[in-house]
Amino acid sequence: MDCSTIEENRPQQSIGAFRRFAGWLAGSADRFCRLPRLDFSAMPDRVKRDLGFLDGRDPYYEDDRMR
Repeated sequence: MDCSTIEENRPQQSIGAFRRFAGWLAGSADRFCRLPRLDFSAMPDRVKRDLGFLDGRDPYYEDDRMR
């Protein structure tokens, strides 16, 4: 009598758990990549002004001397 007849043959649970985790990870990556983007060209000027994009100031750049 060899070991394969004495022991029960059950499918390994770790493979199923790995597949579930991989599926969840792939689904999360899809949702993350499809985040909505802010389209400035489609935005009305009043909204741009409210958000501070049309305030007349130059964009903020960090000076190298400040580091």
